[in-house]
Amino acid sequence: MHDPKLVYSLEIRVIDLEQKVEALESTLREITSGRVKATDPAIVPLPPALLKRISEGEHPVRVVRQFRLMTQRELGELCGIRPNHISAIERGMSYGLKTARRLAEALAVPVDLLT
Repeated sequence: MHDPKLVYSLEIRVIDLEQKVEALESTLREITSGRVKATDPAIVPLPPALLKRISEGEHPVRVVRQFRLMTQRELGELCGIRPNHISAIERGMSYGLKTARRLAEALAVPVDLLT
């Protein structure tokens, strides 16, 4: 015969696992929505959590670069800026509009996010 307590316990575990899988899939969609190919010129919307980090004072180049899962070297290769220059920018060194455009294109974000 079936033990009702065992069946109930298993049903609760299945429901819990389904909720966890749904949460993980949602997180995965959010993470991968920001990944773009270097050749993709389209601007991809950033998750609200990233925009919040930027508004709280984190450097936008660093936040977006890390979100795109890029190293400073990879970003430098995409936009033609040396990695040590990108490092200095992320630490707060000022940069011009030409550099901002190159970074924005490589990171697939609007220029005004970086200026």
